[in-house]
Amino acid sequence: MPIENVDLAGRQGRLFQERLSTELNKKHKLYKLRELINWSNLENEMLQMVNVSNLGRTRKSIRVLLGLSLLQSMYNFSDALSSETLEENVYWQYFCGYEYGGTDIQVSESAIKRFRDSLGEKGHEIILKELANVGLKVGSYKKKDLDSVIIDTTVQIKNITYPHDAKLMCKARDEIVNLSHRQGFKLNNTYEKKYKRSLIQLWKYKLKSQSKKRKKTLKHLKTLLGRLIRGFEKDVIKYATNLSEKDKDIFARVQKIYTQSCLDKNEKKEYKENGNKIMYSFHAEEVECIGKGKLNKPYEFGNKVAIAVSGKNNFIIGVKSFHGNPYDGHTLAQTVENIEKITDEEVNKIFVDLGYRGSNYSKKGKIYTPYTKKKLTKSDKKMQKRRSAVEPVIGHLKQHGRMGKNYLKGKVGDIVNPLLSAIGFNMRNLSKSVTAFT
Repeated sequence: MPIENVDLAGRQGRLFQERLSTELNKKHKLYKLRELINWSNLENEMLQMVNVSNLGRTRKSIRVLLGLSLLQSMYNFSDALSSETLEENVYWQYFCGYEYGGTDIQVSESAIKRFRDSLGEKGHEIILKELANVGLKVGSYKKKDLDSVIIDTTVQIKNITYPHDAKLMCKARDEIVNLSHRQGFKLNNTYEKKYKRSLIQLWKYKLKSQSKKRKKTLKHLKTLLGRLIRGFEKDVIKYATNLSEKDKDIFARVQKIYTQSCLDKNEKKEYKENGNKIMYSFHAEEVECIGKGKLNKPYEFGNKVAIAVSGKNNFIIGVKSFHGNPYDGHTLAQTVENIEKITDEEVNKIFVDLGYRGSNYSKKGKIYTPYTKKKLTKSDKKMQKRRSAVEPVIGHLKQHGRMGKNYLKGKVGDIVNPLLSAIGFNMRNLSKSVTAFT
């Protein structure tokens, strides 16, 4: 679809209207940040990722959507709140490329979502790289700070409920019943009331510690789900129904939940050894169970994310998401590659915790753990003590960013969400530095 034209400084001005640049406070952080970011370079990069056609409704300018995505990450606003704030706040309008105020400044929530999806991992890494260049200009960090980097991993929790066998089987029952109705199959029984009563009984048995009755009820629920699955398979053969790819995927997930439910410890181990993956959520099959050894949260459900910050000043210079629950040390090589891609500088010294012993990074002499004692300079000893400075950065990403709980869909959402959090953190960091920058 065609792209909307935005009045930029180089184009012909309006005769009876003052520019926003003359009316706004030039010392405001957003005013200064707009002048420092290389928008033309970002626009040219993004044009290669966003499909532009001459047909259809007019698409919002990439310049506007770029500015809005940066502000949304900075203030951790939802799509709806970002859209409203752009209409109300003139500093937001100026930052997003508008030269004049007006009543026609509107960006829909769906436009923001589509733009975020079209950028993906590559587009957000380009934004992070541009913010790293701005950070050097305003003094958020110095070039010599890149000689030493601090890396740590954390768990990004997915927006799912705690995965009990009973809950998963209840969801599977709902899906197989809905699937049967859509195909027009007649069901003798949907077992809706039995499932509802059984879930209440399971809760009572848990409170009274009646484990035998609880197991018996769970097995009965599995039997009922098995009847629905077999009935659906018979109807598909009987009526020679051709299922769509989406329906096939739903049915495959229902079968997986049926197979993995009510397994004891040895059966579950054998199930995993046969190359099967345990499903912890029906709508988010990619979720992993990650044990972090915390007393309050022994297990967390999501994916691993590696965060890299500069040796001093805690500027985020690398973010990488991982699926499959890899060992921390086996994520190091990809994380360092990501840092060098964003900063265009070679990493000299890497300070990590004990989880990175036995890493997959080839240059072993560059890795410093708390156990590294040989031939350390005073600056290296200081950096060893400073390694824990990455922990509050992760805390900020989770409390004030989007990493506390990931609401974005699929594996792509797992990759993009921490990048958005890092962009927001760096924008907040830059907004502090830019006020002192002249």
